[in-house]
Amino acid sequence: MGGIYEEDVFYELCDEYGLLIWQDFMFACSMYPGDKAFLDNVAQEAEDNIKRLRNHPCIALWCGNNEIDSAWAHYEENGGWGWKKDYTPEQRDRLWSDYETLFHRILPEAVHTWTPQTAYWPSSPLIGLTGDRNQHAHPSSKAGDVHYWGVWHASEPFEHYHVHVGRFMSEYGFQSFPEYKSVRAYAEEKDLALESAVMLAHQKNGAGNRLIKEYMERYMREPKDFTCFLLMSQVLQAEAMKMAIESHRRHKPYCMGTLYWQMNDCWPVASWLSMDYFGRWKALQYTAKRSFADVLLSVADTEQGNKELHIVNDTLKPIAGTLRLTLLHIRSSKVIREEDIQVEQPANGAGIVHILPTAQWLNGLNRAEHMLVACLTQHGEQVTSCEVYFADTKAMDLPQTNIKITEVPGSRGSSFMLCSDVLARHVWLSAEREGIFSDNHLDLVPGIPKIVEFMGLSSGASAFEAASPGALTVHSLVDWIQG
Repeated sequence: MGGIYEEDVFYELCDEYGLLIWQDFMFACSMYPGDKAFLDNVAQEAEDNIKRLRNHPCIALWCGNNEIDSAWAHYEENGGWGWKKDYTPEQRDRLWSDYETLFHRILPEAVHTWTPQTAYWPSSPLIGLTGDRNQHAHPSSKAGDVHYWGVWHASEPFEHYHVHVGRFMSEYGFQSFPEYKSVRAYAEEKDLALESAVMLAHQKNGAGNRLIKEYMERYMREPKDFTCFLLMSQVLQAEAMKMAIESHRRHKPYCMGTLYWQMNDCWPVASWLSMDYFGRWKALQYTAKRSFADVLLSVADTEQGNKELHIVNDTLKPIAGTLRLTLLHIRSSKVIREEDIQVEQPANGAGIVHILPTAQWLNGLNRAEHMLVACLTQHGEQVTSCEVYFADTKAMDLPQTNIKITEVPGSRGSSFMLCSDVLARHVWLSAEREGIFSDNHLDLVPGIPKIVEFMGLSSGASAFEAASPGALTVHSLVDWIQG
């Protein structure tokens, strides 16, 4: 969200669904006045909004501002974003004094007075109020919260998400484009080029289009055309954020928070959002839904080239069950090797449950042509599963797919079974009707069907409900890349 204190219904829904809110006051990325009239106005605004929202159990924390402490970096001469270089030492001291009055006195006093049971955090990111250079956060901070933008702004590889893991990852992200239907709301066919005036006007990060293209060349094969480029940018974004989210969650309890930037946006644009301006879910929105599951099975690479299998259990009950590992060729459903392992993870815990010796399992087989499916069952019921790949997406020689879609009997046309006889990566279902699927942009493993449900908005309704999607189309990553 952002830019406003949301309407009451937003907080009511968060209360109902158990969603916790990191609530910012409306200050970001700038130094603010320190005159009495302005400060009195801020104090009144804070009081009004705290009183309005304080009885909502969803409010977990009030934060003074976004990124001002680290951007100004008062205690580090060469730190920050370079703003203070334009001011004399006397001006800097005055600006910083005004900053401290606002964010270290007025706002925390308002929170303490009107909602004393709720935490206050002066600025995000921040290590702590030490009054010296140790106050300002950086990507490798071991305390406080971290905004990590080495991936994206600094063109660092996705793999650095495994390196820069703080105690609370309060901001990170990666851009993608909306899908073709959304782009055509602001661009004519003649404008569908990365450097066209229209596409550049709908990209407010100066280096954004170049960065997407650079990362695409690094991690993906060449798209067939611009429409495919749009969709593959979403795949790229989803893979980056999956790596980040799951790395943060695997580090529990060292890392106890991960908030990607961002969920939605205020106009049709290429951006870090996971849900475009029109409410259409990007690949990231579906990926985030899976990667934030209460019980997560996640994979990490070791320095020796093996695969660590982690279980993250955010429930209040222990997990104990059978982890079945199945090695497959991506062009067939033939089982090459299978093994069952008994695993467990305590309530509210996370950790490695098995290390897969890659070389032993593959035994000389081509990494790009084989995959492993890990499936956790408890009392005979599947709890979670994941796909394990031995080669990067770019290196995989994906087979042409023939995905079969079958309506689930009794679903009144709202649920469908998807099957493929070969590996189909990033399967994307598109519906004639506006709505969302229970899952999408998913990997279909040969011989393992998946059921998805379509949910549409009824006329005049504000909630999704099971419905017929109308005409369905299905594509996967192999359809979007050059042969």
